[in-house]
Amino acid sequence: MYDRILVPTDGSDQPPVTTHALNVAELCDATVHALYVVDEKALNYQPSESGREETLRARREEGESATEKIAEKAADRGVQVTTAIETGTPSDVVVSYAEDNDIEMIVMGTHGRSGVDRYVLGSVTEEVVRASEAPVLTVNLSRQRRAVRDDETAVERARQVLADEGHEVAAVPEEPYRESNTWIVRAVTADDETFNVHIDASSGEARIARIGT
Repeated sequence: MYDRILVPTDGSDQPPVTTHALNVAELCDATVHALYVVDEKALNYQPSESGREETLRARREEGESATEKIAEKAADRGVQVTTAIETGTPSDVVVSYAEDNDIEMIVMGTHGRSGVDRYVLGSVTEEVVRASEAPVLTVNLSRQRRAVRDDETAVERARQVLADEGHEVAAVPEEPYRESNTWIVRAVTADDETFNVHIDASSGEARIARIGT
């Protein structure tokens, strides 16, 4: 039986991960720990102290939103939940949090919001699997459809993808447009770089193209 189950979240929409964790928690009458890690690499990327502070603030707000969503789902099912936001290298923080809080199972997805290549071989989930003394239940998300049906969702997806690469979006100067099954979002970042983000409308997978020099 499990008493404490850890669900790390990167802020992306991964309902199967939360569902699996809550299913086990219900069966075992366990407490779910929802953890968001502010990746210190995103802070180190910023050239100024004000930029680091702004990025930290934005990521903590994202973390609060992400963990609160898990808490709400847990409350709906009568599952006790604890939320936490920490800063560091994601895999290291997940493992240390599990050790410090006597976590008995970790539930993670096999990819995050930047696509399948984000959380597979050599990635956060694999590193946690290798280092954790607690068992890790992995949920295969590679086949999950994340349809992008409208321009508002396309813009949000573009913001997420650019944030993963350390770019804060300052403006979206024109309406996104769709070519066949691909959304194209043009975004200007806080450091005045311009990107086109190409997003697969069916899967949500994206690639980034820098515009100009």
